[in-house]
Amino acid sequence: MSRRQDTSAPRPRRRGAGRAPRGGALASLHLFAEVALTGVLVAVGSVLLVTLVPSLATGTAHLRRHLSGRGTDLRRFATEWWSATRALWRLGLATVALAVLLVGDWQLATSGVVPGASVVAVVVALFATGAVAVVLRAAGAWSDDDGEPVPAATTRRALSVAAERATDDLTGSALLAAATLMAAVLVWMLVPLVLVVGGLLALAVVAVEIRRRTDRAL
Repeated sequence: MSRRQDTSAPRPRRRGAGRAPRGGALASLHLFAEVALTGVLVAVGSVLLVTLVPSLATGTAHLRRHLSGRGTDLRRFATEWWSATRALWRLGLATVALAVLLVGDWQLATSGVVPGASVVAVVVALFATGAVAVVLRAAGAWSDDDGEPVPAATTRRALSVAAERATDDLTGSALLAAATLMAAVLVWMLVPLVLVVGGLLALAVVAVEIRRRTDRAL
């Protein structure tokens, strides 16, 4: 009689079995590197301050193309930075002026010289939160979901789209404000991190827009 094979005995475990596939880890590492590179490019493009918003718009388009598998190179970034600067320089100038005004109001409110300083500080903080969300969404409105610049993009159109999205997606706006606060804390903790926060903010814009489209599709 032939001896039956015992199927209940544990089979030898293959080498490497049970380990997580490397594809996800490598993809995450690649994305991290691209975000860091985008942050450096945004930081360099924002040296003039009034080009901060155009630089964020270009960085957002850059990450969108990366995530969709399209080409991303420094020459295209430079070309699109110039296009975004020509389209959004008014918004960049207004953003710098508004930031200076809000910082001055905040310092005045926290100094205790103005009556009702605590109320003024709360109002300034709320207004700054809304302004940050609108500006970041305006930067994201400069390009479409695939990272291609929107034809005939202007400051007025970007602000119109940003205001609509900010009011329709309050949760996303709050997430953008939280991302900005976290970026500020990172820079406060370690100043050299200013070289990467632009990439983090651009990634936050991309993520919030993906979330908004997903929620609308459900």
